[in-house]
This record gives sequence, structure tokens and C-alpha cells, in this order.
Amino acid sequence: MDWDEWTTKLRLSLGAAATVRLRELFAPGGTFSDPVTPPTTEIASVEEITDASFPDWSQEVTASYGNTSGGAFEWVGRGTLGGTTRIELHGCTMVELDGAGLVTRWRDYFDLKEIETQMGSTIEEYQA
Repeated sequence: MDWDEWTTKLRLSLGAAATVRLRELFAPGGTFSDPVTPPTTEIASVEEITDASFPDWSQEVTASYGNTSGGAFEWVGRGTLGGTTRIELHGCTMVELDGAGLVTRWRDYFDLKEIETQMGSTIEEYQA
């Protein structure tokens, strides 16, 4: 498994214009998590939620580092939340890979405050 080859395939799986579905990068039983999604093996569901929330989502990989067992990549995601509010989100993803280069564990890290700021609201307003 070559990390550069893997990140090329990754780039094809991110965003509304993806030519490869994210789920194709995962090993059976591979888990996905992010700040709003607890660890899940339901990768198709993660794709559906993202597509519904951001129908025009695009994601640019700005840096990556890895080897045969996994790595990390930084990214910038852009889309229109709910079709009304443009959002730009910066994050980092850590992946662990099996011997075939399939994801066994995917962890997205990003700051939800970045979304709040761009929406002009805070969590406190939602809880009121």
C-alpha cells in the first residue's frame, strides 16, 4: 500500500463531485467518528447525512502524511449548510489502515465553534 496512491483515491471520494464513495475506502467493520458522530460502522449513513446537510460539499486535502499502517491529512471543507449558509470548515483526519490499505478506523477532528461563528449564532442560543 502506497500512501500517495491512497491519498489520490481519498481525494476522489470527498465531496459532492466524488467519483469514489467514501465507504469504498473502508474495511468491513471499519469505524468512522467525528465531533458529532460517535464511532460507527455505518459509513453509508455518514455519507447520506453529509449529502443531506451539505449537498454541495467539497473537501480539499491540504497536507498529508502516512505510511502502510495509516496517517493523517489536513483538509478544508466548503459547502452550503441546509442550502442557506456558506460554511468553510478546517479539520484533520487520522486513519488506521489494514494490510490492503482499507480504513479500519477514521477519526475526523474539527472545531464546531467555526460553524457557529459563520452562522452568527452560539450553542447557547440553540439551548434556549
